[in-house]
Amino acid sequence: MVVSGSIAKAVYSRQMDIPSQQLPVLRRWMGSAPGHPLRRLMELPSPDPEVVYAWWRDPVLVVLEEILTVLEQAHPVGLESIARTFRAFDDPSWDGMEKFLQHRAELVVAALLAESGVPFRFNTTAGPDLLLDGAPTCAIEVSSRSPKSLFNLNQVLGEGLRARGFPDTLTITAEPIPPVEIRSQVRDAIVQQFLPPDGSPGVGRLRAMAAPSRPDDGIPASWVTVTRGGSGITSYSAPYDSPHMTALAQSVATNVLRDKRKIRQSQALPTLLVVDVSRTDLPDLRCWEKTFERIWKPHDAFLGLAALVADPNQRTPTLTFSINPYADPEHVAHLASGVSGCPAFGVLQDLI
Repeated sequence: MVVSGSIAKAVYSRQMDIPSQQLPVLRRWMGSAPGHPLRRLMELPSPDPEVVYAWWRDPVLVVLEEILTVLEQAHPVGLESIARTFRAFDDPSWDGMEKFLQHRAELVVAALLAESGVPFRFNTTAGPDLLLDGAPTCAIEVSSRSPKSLFNLNQVLGEGLRARGFPDTLTITAEPIPPVEIRSQVRDAIVQQFLPPDGSPGVGRLRAMAAPSRPDDGIPASWVTVTRGGSGITSYSAPYDSPHMTALAQSVATNVLRDKRKIRQSQALPTLLVVDVSRTDLPDLRCWEKTFERIWKPHDAFLGLAALVADPNQRTPTLTFSINPYADPEHVAHLASGVSGCPAFGVLQDLI
């Protein structure tokens, strides 16, 4: 579903005409913190004067400029608090970027509502992130799930090999499905085999069971093979509607939906939970609704759960919904009515 983007594009096109004003909103929100995760994207990649890097056209930064422009145009209550949080990020490491991207997911959802004219406010106290105006009040909580799996393993091993002066080309495959998350003890053992504490070259190839089978859920064990050299490709593929989707949905249910803090939020107000799964290795949402409907339990209090994939290069995310069959139908109807003006949430009306 595509949101028009007319407000942001009109404002941004005017800004693009004046080089001194490139990304003015984003720059103001970032402040002067030298370690902001986005700071490196604004630096020239090469001292060579022949290398032209039009940083103001970097899609990651342009998209954020548009998102923030939409929010400033709408100026919902609580925006200043959100801007302070945005400015406070000061860790340029990958962990710092991970935390920033969690915050970005909330901005992405808020911008969808703001541009569609759906009245809401940012919650500056304990409870869900976005409060929809109306009677009764409904809410949206935005969270994320980014388990450490094949991509992270490739990063860790590659950085370690480079630091030791070794070639960093790695080929990683998984069968029969990729693991949603590699067990921590297995991950540590793999790293130690390739990067021994004594600094020696380590092994050239290793096969390990990254995640055990769960026969009751129809999920087979996931085996990972890591090879130094080869094609240099990390394979994340899985068949359509494979057990990998079940494993991903269960991971979201266990670590987000039924997290103690999330449970308290779900009990405070009738709330829709949105979980950003963009940074999972295989965020395939085509079977999300069918898969998740088997996971709901009577004690789950959220009205529903939406999986979100937000590409940092695009402003409009993909949202796929699952309604809690045990939720109060009247509360679900109020929620659907409250966000009906937003095309990205319009499908809720069809699910109730």
